[in-house]
Amino acid sequence: MKKTLIALAVAGAAVATGANASELYNQDGTSMTIGGRAEARMSIQDGDVSDASRVRVNFLGKQEITDSLYGLGFYEAEYTTNDESSTSSDQDTLDSRYIYAGLGGSFGQVTYGKQDGAFVAVTDFTDIMDAHGGNASQELAIAGDHIDNMLAYTGSFGDLSVNATYRFADRDDDPVSGDATSYDDNALDGYAVSGIYNFADTGLAFGLGFAQQHGKLGATAGDNDSSAMQYLAAVSYTQDALYLSAMYTNKNFDDTNNDYEGYEVAGQYTLDKTVFIATYNSGDKDDSTSKVNDLALEVAYMFKPNVKAYIDYDFNFVTGDEAANAVNGSEDEAMLGLRYDF
Repeated sequence: MKKTLIALAVAGAAVATGANASELYNQDGTSMTIGGRAEARMSIQDGDVSDASRVRVNFLGKQEITDSLYGLGFYEAEYTTNDESSTSSDQDTLDSRYIYAGLGGSFGQVTYGKQDGAFVAVTDFTDIMDAHGGNASQELAIAGDHIDNMLAYTGSFGDLSVNATYRFADRDDDPVSGDATSYDDNALDGYAVSGIYNFADTGLAFGLGFAQQHGKLGATAGDNDSSAMQYLAAVSYTQDALYLSAMYTNKNFDDTNNDYEGYEVAGQYTLDKTVFIATYNSGDKDDSTSKVNDLALEVAYMFKPNVKAYIDYDFNFVTGDEAANAVNGSEDEAMLGLRYDF
C-alpha cells in the first residue's frame, strides 16, 4: 500500500511541477519541491516585434498523514512583462495559474481550488508546441485550463487513467433580491469527465471526454439559463522518436442551436537533440462566430533536457470576412524562444 502511495505522489509531482522540479525538503513524511521555467520569447507579426517573455514558478508540498493517506498543496504563478507596450493589458502582469489543495491515497487524488478541468488531459494529446497549436479544442468554460472553484478527482488503474471535475457556480455576495439574508449565483456550473487508456506496449493511447455546462461566461447572476455539452476524442501513437496524434470535438449551446466542430492533428519527430513539430488546427461554428484554420511548424534544439531554443511559425489561413470571427486573429506569427526549466 505504501509503495502505491509513493508512486502516486511521485506521478502527481511530475505532472504538477515538471520533470525538472527540485526537491527542497524531504524529512519525516514531509516534502517540498520547486519547479518552473524562465522563457525569453520574441513574437513577430507583420514585421513588428513584441516581447512575450514569461517566468513561471511553482511549489508542491506533500505531507504523509498515514500509510494510506497524504495531503498536498500546489501553487503556480506566472509573471509576464512588456513595459513598452502601447496597451496596458500587455504590460507587467502576475497571474496565479494554480492554487489548490487536497488529499490522496491508493484511491487516487481529490483536490479543490484553481486547477485544470478534466478535458486538459485529452487536449494535451495534440497541444504539444511551445507557442502555437492546440487552439481548436475550444473547451467549455468548466472543462479547460486554470478554472477556479473546482473540485477534481484523478485516479490511475493499470493502463487506465481517469479525471472528473465539478465546477461550482460563483456566489454573488450582493444578492439581486435585496434580501440581506439570501444570496444568488452566476449559474456557471457543470461537470467534466475524461479517460485515457494506454494499450500496454503498443504505443497506442486513446482519450475520451464529456462535459455538461450550465450557464455562460459573462452572463449576469439570475440571467444565465443556457446550457451546453461537449464531446472530445483523441488518439496518439508513439514509436521511438516519432509521435503522432489527432483530436476531434463537438460542442453545442442549447440557446443557439449552433454546433461547434473542431479537430487537430499533430506530429513530432526527434532527431538527436533536434525536435521537429507540426500541428494543424481547424474549427468552425455554424453561425461562423468562432473560426480556427492554421498550420504551425516548430524546430527546437535541446542543449540539455532543461535548456532549449526554438523557432515556431503559425500560418493563419483565416482571411477576408472570416477574420472578424477568428479565434486568434488573421495574422501569421513567428515566435523565437529560449527556455530554461528548473
